[in-house]
Amino acid sequence: MTDLITIILPVYGRPKLLRHALDSIYAQHDPGWSLLIADDGSDSQTSAIIDQQKYDTRVSVVRRPRNLGLFGNLNASLAEIRTPWQLILCSDDILLPTAISSLKTSILTCEGSRLILSSYCSIDVQGRRRRDINGQFYDCFAPETRTITGLEMLEHLLHYGSVNGNITGLLINNTLFSDVGLWRSDWRQASDWEWLVRACSATTVLVRREPIAEVRVHDGQLSESNRTLHLETLEVLQVLEMLLNHPKLQKCPKRVEWAAYHAQFIFWNILKSLPTLGPTGVVSMLYILNNHVGLLPTIKAFIVLLPRRIKVRFTNNAFLPPI
Repeated sequence: MTDLITIILPVYGRPKLLRHALDSIYAQHDPGWSLLIADDGSDSQTSAIIDQQKYDTRVSVVRRPRNLGLFGNLNASLAEIRTPWQLILCSDDILLPTAISSLKTSILTCEGSRLILSSYCSIDVQGRRRRDINGQFYDCFAPETRTITGLEMLEHLLHYGSVNGNITGLLINNTLFSDVGLWRSDWRQASDWEWLVRACSATTVLVRREPIAEVRVHDGQLSESNRTLHLETLEVLQVLEMLLNHPKLQKCPKRVEWAAYHAQFIFWNILKSLPTLGPTGVVSMLYILNNHVGLLPTIKAFIVLLPRRIKVRFTNNAFLPPI
């Protein structure tokens, strides 16, 4: 069991948070793990912390000659992993002490699933617990740990979106990459959602409700910068179109309605961006939205959800339940 799981830790800066991530790995109740630290061109302070880990024979360190980006770094790491399973841990997150031991048990009982999604707790930059939005989504379709067929999981990926919410905690059998391909390294935001669509076409999925990690939400995380720069918009729309046209979902009666639910968030963000994008930019973005999902169903979903959006706003609840 010591050669079963490699924890892959993609690193790019964040030296203070990196120390917490590393400490959580060494604190595992089950010491039978391997760790691959994939340094994607960090600063000298971060590199010094990484060098301090080489004393442990379970730890391997690779340094990229140039910055590949998160998903490019993960793709390159696949050739450097010697175990059948990889567990992704982002450098600003923390593994809970029972993570490795509980995941090994799941591997032995997952009945052929090559992808395991686990619940996690959300924390802020200071490590304080936040509202469990991830768990609220899982409650919708997996209130208890269970195995889900690929077709059902595809429906959930369209209905609820990128249900994992974060790549930390994804436990992947490496044969999946041979069957469905690598992460899209040219994407920065929705590459995990897009890859999950491909993966769920090839395997059943075990959804575990036992938390294995604490995922940190802070202004410096990659998803926040992507959202600020509107880099997620086109990627999300392409995934929605991919799901709408997926052969296995053509008989799903609510697929257009579900896609419009996600697109209405983009619609609202486009409208709010009028001061920065200008009228021409807004029209251009709406044209793209119409081509991928459809503007009329998106506007309809926006109007239907407006009362609930207002209620969420005034109750300070970040969770807007899907249609």
